[in-house]
Amino acid sequence: MKTIKYLMCSFVLLFVLISVVSVVSAGANKYPSNGVINWKGQNWYLTGGQSNPGNNYWNNTGAWIDAQNRMHLTVSKDKGKWKCTMLNSQYAYLYGTFTWTVASPVYTFDKNSVVGLCTYLDDYHELDIETSRWGETKGKQLWYSVQPAKIDGNSKGYLVPSSIKGTNTVYKIEWKPDYVRFTSTQANGKIISDYNYTNVSGIPQQPESVIMNLWLMAPPSNGKKIELIISDFTVTNSLIRKVA
Repeated sequence: MKTIKYLMCSFVLLFVLISVVSVVSAGANKYPSNGVINWKGQNWYLTGGQSNPGNNYWNNTGAWIDAQNRMHLTVSKDKGKWKCTMLNSQYAYLYGTFTWTVASPVYTFDKNSVVGLCTYLDDYHELDIETSRWGETKGKQLWYSVQPAKIDGNSKGYLVPSSIKGTNTVYKIEWKPDYVRFTSTQANGKIISDYNYTNVSGIPQQPESVIMNLWLMAPPSNGKKIELIISDFTVTNSLIRKVA
């Protein structure tokens, strides 16, 4: 009888321990290790040091993944310096549809901040969706660009109504050999804006990595740290090349 009671107690204790471990594991956040963090099936490499865009200081520990598997990028002050966050993908892609779901209300972010969702080879072969007011108190907040953006027709800005905060917005770059279509869609399915770029001579024709960044044109005007949450990212219909 004592043996049976002992076995029953041991079983209950083991069940409790397994349950506790499962809960802790499910709720654990993930942080970079040596400037690398794994998300959505690949490694992402965090930039460190000081570099463009914006000649910013970059924090190679500035990203983390929460218990809902959402990626967080941060801007924070460290020893008197504002540090931004930039992630580079492990894979390079040739054409395809790139889709981000952004949980944060990015159209309410500080006027000096920039959110970038991009494909990138170099400064002359790059596709960008950016949310920023570029230091202006009022003005357009959503931008689509095919670099170099200074060429006429390569950049398009949109004034988003103040009623739209940007929470749970879906951003999409559809990159084909003969066109690039940029689309931003509210959580309710209503399109905020879209732009179809058809200048074939300006469309990249080589594999590009994916970059996600949160950076500054100047210190935050309100002096507060900034946090961007990206809840999902996918790539479909693309030729993939492992680069790192």
